[in-house]
Parts: sequence; structure tokens; C-alpha cells
Amino acid sequence: MVIIRGTGRLIVMLCFTAVCFSLPKYSFGQELNKVIIANLKQDLELVNREVTSLRSEVEMLRRENAQIRVIVEQLDRLAEQTKGSEASVRLNFQTRVQALELALKESEKIRSSMQKELNRKFEQIIEQMNRGFEQVSSTVNGSHVPAQPSFSDNYPKNGFVHKVDKGETVSSIAQKYKSKVSWIINANQIADPTKVFVGRELFVPQK
Repeated sequence: MVIIRGTGRLIVMLCFTAVCFSLPKYSFGQELNKVIIANLKQDLELVNREVTSLRSEVEMLRRENAQIRVIVEQLDRLAEQTKGSEASVRLNFQTRVQALELALKESEKIRSSMQKELNRKFEQIIEQMNRGFEQVSSTVNGSHVPAQPSFSDNYPKNGFVHKVDKGETVSSIAQKYKSKVSWIINANQIADPTKVFVGRELFVPQK
């Protein structure tokens, strides 16, 4: 601001000096001097206005510089805060990633253990099924299948039907009606003579 004021005065002095040296040694009269003085006054007013305008512009620049300085300081503080926050976020993220990795490893161990246990149980079940199949196969192959009895038609075709009462057997029925056990068995196709149940109707052949 001091430089601007000094510059304005210097310009005025230079103008005044130039005018003075440009005047002839002999005066052209009072009217000419008045015109020159009036012009000098106008020039001085213009210079003062320009100086005032320059002062205003410099003041505006000073304010803008102050605002820019404040904004820069705020940005610097924000950058420092962001830097610290970024480091904190990165550390938190790394911690979570490590925790997830540990959880995944533990889960993989559990899955592997469960898979081994499942395979072991499957092997046990398959082994039990194979033993069961072997037992069934050995039972079928080694079991004695009783032969189907064969019956003869060599018995009298005359006779009557008797309903078995309690306590009766094929033998007692044959003695009662003077028949033969073989005739009754063949005529009724009795596979097991000891299993003749009460109420069964038997044909008793007679001669």
C-alpha cells in the first residue's frame, strides 16, 4: 500500500515536472497558465481515482488471500484427519480379514473332520450290509428246503366225509372207521399228519 501511494505521488511529480520543462521561457499569458493548471488538476484527480481503485483491488486480494489461507489450513487438517481415519479403517479391515481367514480355516477343519466321520460311518454301514447279504446268501444256500410230499391215488374212492373233533388224529379216525392212515393221507393230501386241526373235514375212504 505504501508503494502504491509513493508511486502515485511520483507520477504526479513527473507530470508536473514535464509540464514545467515543456513551458517556454517566455509566458504565453495567464489564460494559458490557467488551462495548464486545470489540466493538471484533472490529471491529479484521475491519478487519485486510479490509486483508490488500486487500493480497493489490493484490499480485495488481501481478503481473498486470507480466505484461501484459511481454506488451505482446513484442507490440511482434513487431510491429516483423513489420513488417520484411513489408517484406522485399514487396520480394522485387516483385522476383520484376518478373523475371517481364521474362521474359514476352522470351518475347513470342522468340515474335513465331519467328512472323515461321515465316510467312516458309510464304510461301517456298507460293511454291515455286506455281512447281512452274506448271511442271507449263506442261509439260502445252506438251508434245507423240505421236499414236497407226493401223494398216491391208490386208495378206495368210496367213503364219506368226517369232521375232525377235539382229540382226534388221523390214526384214531382210521381205526374208528376201519380205514387206513395212508388212504386218509393220500385222499386228503395231508402233508403233516400230526397237524390236523379241529373242524377240518376229511374224506375217509372205505372198501
